[in-house]
Parts: sequence; C-alpha cells; structure tokens
Amino acid sequence: MAVSFPDLSKAEGLKALNDHLAPYSYIDGYNASKDDLIVYTQIQKAPESSQYPHASRWYNHITKRLQDSFEGFSSGKGVKVSGGSASASSAAPSTPSSQTPSAPAAAAKAPAAATDDDDMSDSDDDEDLDLFGEMTPEEKEAKAKKDAVIEAAKKRGAEKAKLTKSMIVLDVKPWDDTTDMAQLEKEVRSVVKDGLLWGSSKLVPVGFGIRKMQITAVIEDAKVESMDSIIEEEIVRDGESEYIQSIDVVSFNKL
Repeated sequence: MAVSFPDLSKAEGLKALNDHLAPYSYIDGYNASKDDLIVYTQIQKAPESSQYPHASRWYNHITKRLQDSFEGFSSGKGVKVSGGSASASSAAPSTPSSQTPSAPAAAAKAPAAATDDDDMSDSDDDEDLDLFGEMTPEEKEAKAKKDAVIEAAKKRGAEKAKLTKSMIVLDVKPWDDTTDMAQLEKEVRSVVKDGLLWGSSKLVPVGFGIRKMQITAVIEDAKVESMDSIIEEEIVRDGESEYIQSIDVVSFNKL
C-alpha cells in the first residue's frame, strides 16, 4: 500500500514522516527505493533532530549517500526548479566545511523534478537506486536481531502447541440392559493412538436396569486432531459395534 504524507514543509507533515520512520530505515522499510528520493525532494531543510529524531536520522543518511555519490563534482552555479522558491544552494542541507558542498543534494533534487515523459528518467532513477541498494552494517544487525526474536517466538509457540493437552469425558451407551459392560469397556480401551491416553471409568445407572459407562481420556492436541473421528470411525463404527450403541461427549477441557 502506498504511503502518503501531508505537506512536508509544515510541522504536520514532518511529524507524520517522523512517526512513519520510527521503526524503519527507509520509507518502504529496510530497503531504499524511489520513494526515498521523492520524499527527500519535498523537504526544504533538514528536520530538527530534537523534534523529529527519526526523520532527521533518515534525512541525514540520504544526504550523506547523495553527497558520496557526487564526490568530485563542482558546486555548480545554482538552479531553480519550477514551482520552487529556493535556489539549490539555499535549499540544500548544510554540511560541515570539510565535506563536499551542498550541490549534491540540489543535483539529486533536479532529476527528481524532471517530467515523466523524459526518455532517460527511468535509467537515471535506476542509477540513483544503486546508491542505496544495500543496508548499512547497523541496519543489517538490527534486522538480524529482529528476525531472531521473531524466529524464537515462533519456536516457543510451536513447542507450546506440542505440549497442549485436553481432557475429555465420554458417556458410552450400550444397546440394552443385556450388554456385557466389561466387554464394552474393553472395546473402547482397545483403540490405541499416539497421543491418546484412556483414564478412569465408572458405570452410571440410566434407568430400566440399563447402565452407561463414563470414561475419561487425555489427548495431546498436536497428535490427535479430532476425537470425534476416533469415536465415529474406530469405536461406534456406524452401529457395527456389538456392544456400543452411541457415545456422547460430556466435557472437553484444555489442561
């Protein structure tokens, strides 16, 4: 999604830019792009570091890259861009006397203001982008640390998921009062699955001499995806069981 800012010549725009750059090195994140040059050309002077620390850091970084790329060029005679009020020398950011004069910043702003139908603009932009192609060592280190934190969080989440268990209480109902309840329980416990552990059981009177068996089971959620499928496919088996008529889930709780 494209990023938009208010007028960057005003405090509102600089604040929006500063907030946007708080977690990022460049306009688009951690890699430089044409967006950096577009935004850079709209700023008349370096943002105050006391008010806009992130915008100031970004602005100085882009300025230094541009100055390095124009090292050895003359300071020029000054240039004005249509719609602008400041000359190149006055609009360019100030630099220490030992560094290259401010003409590099002005020279960078002039191509950015060229018309879209200029046949050479695309190739010029590509050459400019090469100047920012790689992150600085500090940015690489910061990104590596962030990636390590994210990866560690993912591993912790995966490990936690493996350890998650659930306790289930089932009501196992026989066909009638003549059903051998010992065989019924044996048939239930004969189902063996990795991650499934049968617990205690008891017989509960239903009425008319019929009793149901209530049994607990503990499952590891990562290994047993569906207890319902085990009940239907391996215990009840669509009414094919000789002893078991149906099974109801009484409770299902995470441990």
